[in-house]
Amino acid sequence: MNDPITSNLLLTAAVLLWLLSRQLRERPLRERPVAGLVLLAIGAVETGWYATLHPLSVRDGALVVASLVIGVALAAVRAYTVRLAVRDGRVVRRGTPLTAALWVLGLGQHFLIDTAVAAGLGAVTVLGYFGVVLLAQQWVLVARATAAGLRGPAAAAGPAGR
Repeated sequence: MNDPITSNLLLTAAVLLWLLSRQLRERPLRERPVAGLVLLAIGAVETGWYATLHPLSVRDGALVVASLVIGVALAAVRAYTVRLAVRDGRVVRRGTPLTAALWVLGLGQHFLIDTAVAAGLGAVTVLGYFGVVLLAQQWVLVARATAAGLRGPAAAAGPAGR
């Protein structure tokens, strides 16, 4: 398997399955999304490597940015499909089937750019895409938890402080 595009698509499938399994399990809500930062860093390196070997047009860049903007919008919507609760004093989160469907929809729209940009660019930028949208979703989840009084000063004050 010497084709980097095919390898990247297999890696994408593995990352998507990993993300979905994490999204659909109840887990603590963390303020620092390490996975999103790691995926963003790897994606940035891969995209930079690709751009040095393949000349990209302004149109290519604009379409990738458009995909990221759509992905961030979907991430914000997706964050509202995640259930938040407090268990043992910790805020936990758990996605729903709609959460998973929106992940697949977002990935699908990202790969649509592959039909209009330099060959393979969609596959090369997908880990960065995952990182950006995961960070956006996490930001909205933390904001939701804070606004609901599940974390922050109101949560620390207990029921009398709400």
